[in-house]
Amino acid sequence: MAKIIVWKRQANLQIIEIETYLIDNFSIKIANKFFDVLYKKLERLQRFPESGQATKFKTIRRLRINRLISVFYKIQGTYIVIHYVWNNRQDPDKNPYL
Repeated sequence: MAKIIVWKRQANLQIIEIETYLIDNFSIKIANKFFDVLYKKLERLQRFPESGQATKFKTIRRLRINRLISVFYKIQGTYIVIHYVWNNRQDPDKNPYL
């Protein structure tokens, strides 16, 4: 059975920032392509929640969306809770989950 994805407020705001950046600096078409990839990866994650890479925290996993963006999530019963969206080009010391 597929798990339900829940977004924490911070992760939701981070996705909105990415969307705004893509639209402002590229185009709506590029933003839509990003979200197509994001939704496909999340659909797969719902079926295979353990497919993400383990992190230094026992309960947090990392799923690479593309070469630039990763999401950090936790499996909680029938839910997958997305805690953090990360631009992989940023300083890793600023990411609380790395």
